[in-house]
Amino acid sequence: MIFWDDKSLLFATGLPLAVIGKLLAKDQSEEQLQQELVSIGQTFLDRYLTMKEYRSLMRNREQKLPIIILLTGLPAVGKSALAKELSVAFDIALVIGGDAFRSAFRSFLPRDAGNKAFFTSIYDSWKVFGEYNKENALKGFQAQAKVMNSAVQYVIADRGLRDGESMIFEYLHFLPSQFDSELLTHPSVIPIILRINNLTVYEERITQRNNFSHLKSPGDRLLAQR
Repeated sequence: MIFWDDKSLLFATGLPLAVIGKLLAKDQSEEQLQQELVSIGQTFLDRYLTMKEYRSLMRNREQKLPIIILLTGLPAVGKSALAKELSVAFDIALVIGGDAFRSAFRSFLPRDAGNKAFFTSIYDSWKVFGEYNKENALKGFQAQAKVMNSAVQYVIADRGLRDGESMIFEYLHFLPSQFDSELLTHPSVIPIILRINNLTVYEERITQRNNFSHLKSPGDRLLAQR
């Protein structure tokens, strides 16, 4: 497979694919390749060597800790796009999206009062707690997040830390306050919070999201919530 070929280590540098392609086309020795990476930037060589060491530890069965990345942020900030890039860069096969994860839970969770907010849209979850205000909006979000974070922690503990399987979660509802502190501070667990401060850029991303990833989900509702 391409990702287990030594040449795939170049994906971990973060260089554009066009640059990686040119480096591979030269069919250089390992020493020449490293020298060329230095000429591009020491950071790129450092990333390459780090991944090279990590791959060596895996092959020798000396690497026992997985990489578990938690990507979170508002819709359209780039969680899914970054998850794909990190999956390639670090050769992580398991990428779990929050929307699909949540849909699966809705298929078997009881629709009782305790889970009522979970079965509403994130935009309407406040209605479970009364009139619209900041306090009820937070309550609705936290109620949904409690179910999601409980499930995410179980998967991390069971598949990630117990079985040593690297994975990437990208989802909206990550709340550190709902995580077990011992799990959250484990060296394998890497939380990343994404944010776009420029409203114009954010609106452009919402439009692009409709074109490339959410083909039947217009962004009008997201724009109304911005």
